Amino acid sequence: MFVLEKLLVDEERKEAAVHCAGSRFRITLYDCNRLGLEQGMDVSDELLEELQAAEARLSCIQKAFSHLAYGDLSKKRLYEKLRRNFEAPLCRETVDLFEERGYLNDLRLAERYADNYYSLRSYGPMRIKQELYGKGFTPEVIDTVLEPYRSMDHREKITELLEQKFRGASLADPAAKKKAAAWLNRQGYGWSEVSDVLNDYQY
Repeated sequence: MFVLEKLLVDEERKEAAVHCAGSRFRITLYDCNRLGLEQGMDVSDELLEELQAAEARLSCIQKAFSHLAYGDLSKKRLYEKLRRNFEAPLCRETVDLFEERGYLNDLRLAERYADNYYSLRSYGPMRIKQELYGKGFTPEVIDTVLEPYRSMDHREKITELLEQKFRGASLADPAAKKKAAAWLNRQGYGWSEVSDVLNDYQY
């Protein structure tokens, strides 16, 4: 049995410093209240383990904020980064907490990425799907985000890409035409729309 020697509460940071068993534990104010901590109280071995777990929880939360300070992340990517330093259950708990508090929103973030990929990089739906998958978004989120892009007519966008990429080059040659089609497909556009544009393109 140990004694809680000192309890320092920081209301502004919503943290508490607990001095016990020759150690100092930094925990959230929520955990401090949840555990019913008071200066001078007896601390059992079980409560000491709770303090250790609470300290790890605060450390994981702070690490998550540190990662997000460099830019938005999907739940999966944040989880993977946290796993470098923390156990899996604690990482899952932290990303779930961040989603609940609004710090993570995969759908909103994926929509923003998709808009940038289409508007700024001129990627088609298939390439956008690959990029979103690479950033750790779930198939369900990706399907939801791609739904409006799948129903769009992309032929004007494909024509603009052709003019930018192959300006001054003749695409009348079958080999050059095949090369252009393959490049447009890698950009994420379907063969049907690519063929329509190439067949109507003014060489």
